[in-house]
Amino acid sequence: MKVIVIGGSGLIGDGFLQESLLAADVREVIAVVRTQLDVAHPKLRQVVHRDFLDLTPIRAELAGADLCLWGLGVSSAGMSPADYERITYGYTEAAVRSLREINPDLTFVYVSGGGTDSSEQGRIRWARVKGRTENMVIAAFPNGYALRPGFVLPRHGVRSKTSAYRWATVAARPLVPVLRLLRVAPALVTDTVRLGRAGLNLARSGCARSVLENRDINETAGF
Repeated sequence: MKVIVIGGSGLIGDGFLQESLLAADVREVIAVVRTQLDVAHPKLRQVVHRDFLDLTPIRAELAGADLCLWGLGVSSAGMSPADYERITYGYTEAAVRSLREINPDLTFVYVSGGGTDSSEQGRIRWARVKGRTENMVIAAFPNGYALRPGFVLPRHGVRSKTSAYRWATVAARPLVPVLRLLRVAPALVTDTVRLGRAGLNLARSGCARSVLENRDINETAGF
């Protein structure tokens, strides 16, 4: 497979990137980034691109891809509604538009989060915007999927860039072995390895559902 990873510098994107590089059936990984990542691997090619609202200049780099793993995202906290929608919906829509023209059979895996509002009618703005983005991805590709993780634990040594998330990760880490012993844990907790493997497995085998909640992600990852 040829895999595109967008958002590789963040928590989710790093999981996508690392698991794609480890996968035996992935021959090439294209990381679309604003600034060069401190990662080197024979399979990896980094494409530095500044304008995520227009991927036309890098279409040739994206051609032939089998899978796009979308890990780019921001917190709505402290961000204007217009900026949040531009990044969350606008960037994703621009990528979907370009990639659909290049390969309509591409598998596109978009990460939103638990609590996303697919009705687009709820009171919480971020949930509506994420829901609209999910719906757009799923409508655009026969193999379009939305992942809704709950609490995501970092692996491969990566740390979230969001300070509140970093503190929560440190606080929760002693509880993780206990949580994983509980039957309820798969519905609440996942990690970046599971997210990466789930995304790859969706390209390999597909899934009957288009929206995968936390438990579905863990099951699709093979855990």
